[in-house]
Amino acid sequence: MSYVKYFTKARGVIFLMLNNRSTRGALLCIFSACLWGFTGTVGQFLFQQMGISSKWLASNRMLAAGILLLIYIYWRRGKEIFDIWKNKKDAKDMLLFSLIGMLFMQYGYFLAIGHSNAATATVLQYLAPVMIVIYVSIRYHKMPSFFEFAAVLCALLGTFLLATHGNVKSLSISPLALFWGLLSAVALAFYTVFPKNLLQKYDTILLIAWGMLIGGICTNFVAPFWHLEGTFNFVSIGCILFVIFFGAMLPYLTFLYGVKYIGPTKSSLLASVEPLSSTAASVLWLHTHLESIDYIGIACIIATVFLLSIQPKPKIKEQKSIQ
Repeated sequence: MSYVKYFTKARGVIFLMLNNRSTRGALLCIFSACLWGFTGTVGQFLFQQMGISSKWLASNRMLAAGILLLIYIYWRRGKEIFDIWKNKKDAKDMLLFSLIGMLFMQYGYFLAIGHSNAATATVLQYLAPVMIVIYVSIRYHKMPSFFEFAAVLCALLGTFLLATHGNVKSLSISPLALFWGLLSAVALAFYTVFPKNLLQKYDTILLIAWGMLIGGICTNFVAPFWHLEGTFNFVSIGCILFVIFFGAMLPYLTFLYGVKYIGPTKSSLLASVEPLSSTAASVLWLHTHLESIDYIGIACIIATVFLLSIQPKPKIKEQKSIQ
């Protein structure tokens, strides 16, 4: 009876927690970030164990997810999904967002994994917030705050340690991994900053859906969906479906609900779980070898998210976030 009593109490506590908007939002954001992080590790498994091309997976993940998301939105909204193409300026911005932001963010990320590992690629992509700080400082001739300056230093130190292991005369990761990882970070920064006007008129999930579809169509000229390489069996096909559904569709939807409950600032902070989950999955599942100095570099880059989140902010209404 005592076990039943304790179980009933625990169930009641969990029920009350899930009914709390802040708790629910935080859990949704953490869940989304874990899925994104684990997706990179699944991609690493497909590249290393199944011989599937990183270009093919990046390209067709975008294509499939874009099609499925647009079908879902069409089911909910109907022909409204085409409104964005009726305005020339919005259509132009949508193309820029898709071709510069979404395409290189997704494509660069998976190619960085292909040339290194999921943990390194994910952490390098998390340099994007620091790039945004640098851009804003240059664009508006504004000196960074103390926390922003500290975040930049942490990011530079973390990247240096990951890339060189402290030896300035050599790279510990391939130049291509560093190139694609940094390119994905630049694209993520653009992806975050650029669609401000679009976000005021259209839902975030619609921009993501069109961005993925356009990016997937363009990259299919490089890695067409019918050009299959590697081993395709129940395991690899299951992993590919996981990357599409649980890495590109579900986490975007759940993250948006999390943002709705707790706002973009807290959501972005909780999204820093992504590199942690990616690192843990890579080490525990794929036995990726990381040196002690790699963990220090990872910690430095993740610390930038916390430094940027605790700096004093003006009391203004938070804008919609795009992840």
